[in-house]
Amino acid sequence: MPPAAVRDRTASLPGGAISPLVPVLVPLAVAAIAFGVWFSRLFPFATPPSAPPPVKFTDVTRESGLDFVHDNGAREGLDTPTTLPGAVAFLDYDNDGHPDLFVVSGTAWPWAAAVSGARSTCALYHNDGKGHFTDVTKEAGLDASMLGMGVAVGDYDGDGFPDIFVTGVGGNRLFHNLGNGTFREVTAEAGVGGDEHVWSSGAVWIDIFGEGRLDLVVCNYARWASQSTLGSAFSAEIAGPSYTAPAGFVSAFPSVYRNLGGGRFEEVSARTGLNVIDRQTGFPQAFPLAVAAVDINGDGKLDLLFKYQNSGDLLFLNQGDGTFRRWVPPVEERRDGVSAGLLGEGALPFARQGQSPGRFGILRAAGLAMAPVQEEGASYCHLQEKLGVALFDYDLDGRIDVFSANGLAEPSLVHFERGRSFSSVPALIWNNGRSWVRAPVAAARGNGMVARGVAVADVYGSGNLDVAIAQNGGPLRLLRNDLRNHNSWLRVDLVGTHCQRDAGGARVEVHTPRGILVQTMEPAMGFMAQSERTLTFGLGIDDRVRKVVVRWPSGVRQEVRPEGVNRRIVITEPR
Repeated sequence: MPPAAVRDRTASLPGGAISPLVPVLVPLAVAAIAFGVWFSRLFPFATPPSAPPPVKFTDVTRESGLDFVHDNGAREGLDTPTTLPGAVAFLDYDNDGHPDLFVVSGTAWPWAAAVSGARSTCALYHNDGKGHFTDVTKEAGLDASMLGMGVAVGDYDGDGFPDIFVTGVGGNRLFHNLGNGTFREVTAEAGVGGDEHVWSSGAVWIDIFGEGRLDLVVCNYARWASQSTLGSAFSAEIAGPSYTAPAGFVSAFPSVYRNLGGGRFEEVSARTGLNVIDRQTGFPQAFPLAVAAVDINGDGKLDLLFKYQNSGDLLFLNQGDGTFRRWVPPVEERRDGVSAGLLGEGALPFARQGQSPGRFGILRAAGLAMAPVQEEGASYCHLQEKLGVALFDYDLDGRIDVFSANGLAEPSLVHFERGRSFSSVPALIWNNGRSWVRAPVAAARGNGMVARGVAVADVYGSGNLDVAIAQNGGPLRLLRNDLRNHNSWLRVDLVGTHCQRDAGGARVEVHTPRGILVQTMEPAMGFMAQSERTLTFGLGIDDRVRKVVVRWPSGVRQEVRPEGVNRRIVITEPR
């Protein structure tokens, strides 16, 4: 019947009679209202609290068996020329399900007199699953002595065991995990040692070419002339710039190594689009400290965020063909002050509506990415603003928080001041869902720390994430997360088959009765640090998970229904 006929028939009811549908609809409406009231009381809308939960960390370094002390090269009568190093990484090197610890050390600088006694080396500590660590460095073959800087962990050959790449001053080193608890150095045969006159800093493993293999990107902090020594380069830097030639150090482009398979790599830096010239100096962008892989648009391809010591950061968008495009905000959207963290919001191809902001979004929201460099007014810089942070859900409420060691360092290589104190007190930057609240970490009070690398992992298998902090010239510190608020959690590991085994770029959705939690599998990099690769989802008061959805970089969508919460699950990409 046409709509007009329907209207005429309704109007012709005698005496303004009520439609026969009313007695049916009214009880349904009343029932819907009553059900809504009951449901709202049973599941009230959670208003985020404004005050952070108690920050309960306990320093358990000594009882855990960690006795590592970083050697920054200082010797009697000789200070260290830089306070930058101090790297740490969590990795499960033997695949027993417990995160182990690898720490990078330094050694005497070339001009320092030899000191008798045991030499300083990198260190590997095995976790027994109960929070006690055993030094297995020598038997693992990792007792390498070098002027170490950063560390990057990744399974570059896809055999299921994580390998270790260490950057340093005058050369880098690659250690292949043999799968039997030992490592073998393969730097020369892999071709990733770098230049002996280059000082490297951060590094990250990602699949740039979409070939299912991890490639390697390395930040080169600076380089010195091939005809001079490291000592003479420092001397020239201290003396100041020359009018006829650069001072002791000049900036350098990053190194990019394409994984050819079979344990071999090819240097392809010039073809990737990452070589950026500083227009003011005519040299490569100076003093890069860290590089992080972030998927800013949810396309399954990891982009690169570079952080520099004395300038802003640079974001490079992965084009999917082995090249990157530098993102530059429109001129009209470059702003100063508090709005700087939101510059170019509409110009970036961010994740689609409804997606999680991801690690990059969290860094921006916390003011740690794409913000202008602030004039410090002091002769040191805050490494917190240079990616010297770790992201994790401290209280398992479903919102990612930020742990900052608040490290301090010289603003650039030439501005180092001997005798200056670089100690500081770490802080938790808590996410209440609307804003960020800073809370000091009581376990790190006292004299503070000369903190550098910060890494997090579930050391005890409790769901709570613990924090390891590497210091420059000081002991490694392990802070146990002792917050007990009875929030539920789920930990997810991914194993790629079509994509590279580490599954970088895969998007994981955890569906709960109250919503959907989303994280992307990305190398959890920070300044001089890498956290465990397992994804931890805080579920808050939800005590069940309806399903876990994985969107693999290959485009495959996979659903898994976990058997309960408060557990770790492993999801393998369908073949």
